[in-house]
Amino acid sequence: MTSSPAHRPTEAVTPRSLAVLLHSRQPLTTDPAATFDPARWELVVLTDADAEADAVLREDAPGRTPVVHRAPRDRWATEIRRLAGDRPVQIVTNDEYCLISCAELRAAFGLPARHPAHPAHYIDKVLMKERLAAAGVRVPRFLALTDGVPDPGTGVPLVAGTIGLPAVAKPRREANSRGVAVLCTEPELRNWLAGHQGERGWQIEEFLDGTFHHVNSLVRDGVTTPVQTGTYLGPLLDLPDGRRLGGWTIPSDSELARRAHELNRAVVAALGAEGAFVVHTEFAVDREDELVVVEVAGRAPGALVSELARLHAGTNLEEANLALQADLPVQEPHPTGTQAAWVWIPVMPGERHRHTPETTSKRLVHVRRAARHTHTGTSGALGVSVLLWHDDPDVLAADVRTAATEAWCGA
Repeated sequence: MTSSPAHRPTEAVTPRSLAVLLHSRQPLTTDPAATFDPARWELVVLTDADAEADAVLREDAPGRTPVVHRAPRDRWATEIRRLAGDRPVQIVTNDEYCLISCAELRAAFGLPARHPAHPAHYIDKVLMKERLAAAGVRVPRFLALTDGVPDPGTGVPLVAGTIGLPAVAKPRREANSRGVAVLCTEPELRNWLAGHQGERGWQIEEFLDGTFHHVNSLVRDGVTTPVQTGTYLGPLLDLPDGRRLGGWTIPSDSELARRAHELNRAVVAALGAEGAFVVHTEFAVDREDELVVVEVAGRAPGALVSELARLHAGTNLEEANLALQADLPVQEPHPTGTQAAWVWIPVMPGERHRHTPETTSKRLVHVRRAARHTHTGTSGALGVSVLLWHDDPDVLAADVRTAATEAWCGA
């Protein structure tokens, strides 16, 4: 008699939860799979960007681009329901242009509020400065062009008398220095006013003469945890004109780091500490040694600052921001003893990458597509991305000078 083989009972397979990462204009700077374990999560990007427009994953970011679904923003809720089915879902973003939509969608799907209770306080530059100034935090003098950009005849004396020259024109709700113009002379101011006359959504503020820095913290239901402070190589403008951008970390036990984290606590208290998110504050130290807040974002910063924070404090800011929204564990910041820096090298029309200077620091160099062959654009583009790290701040500083001054690209 032949016995039949034994049959094991079928084990139930738990379906993976769905993580929807919203995108519009700001690319991811890190691999989202580092936050959403593929064994537990199906990760998709939902974007309203055109296929040929803004990239979902920055070219030098690690990992593979997740599955991307494209839909108009007014269809996002329907698309999420279709993708999720009966599964649990998380909705997250690190895109400035999706913060409000993400908060609204989380509420619509019954998810806990993670973004600032009033996202506009962190997005609208006028509301931001009004609240900060009312709380005693120093901000640049500013002029909110609430009724639209005036004609030059009215606007020139108004700006000159209120703000003075040079001045900085900024959109109220933009990011990554989009639309920012430094107006040094009266003819430049007159031309800017004439070019934008009648437009709404602008403000003009004081030009600050000093060194520029940033400070980053985790915010969790009213508690602000310091992560990292840094110094910028210079203003984050004019890469298309050939300016090199960059920055480096400040030792965590320095006096400037202490003052910067005190400043960030005051900023969060003024703009709202409810929720769970990363706050990134940019500030200047003026000639009177006063800290002046220039910008605030209720999200992780761009460039390579999130990676600097990982090297310097053990916490990648972008990964932390996504994890906080999804109620996932976050690597708590702690001093690693490592100092880190980033430099972006532009490639100008007719140039390509020709040379990588020697450095003592460890480094990661990424030559971008624009610089692998002769650049045919009409202005400068990001050609080489450089990440540097070392335990000795003086060694790192010397290598930053090398990266910021030596020739990388040429005809």
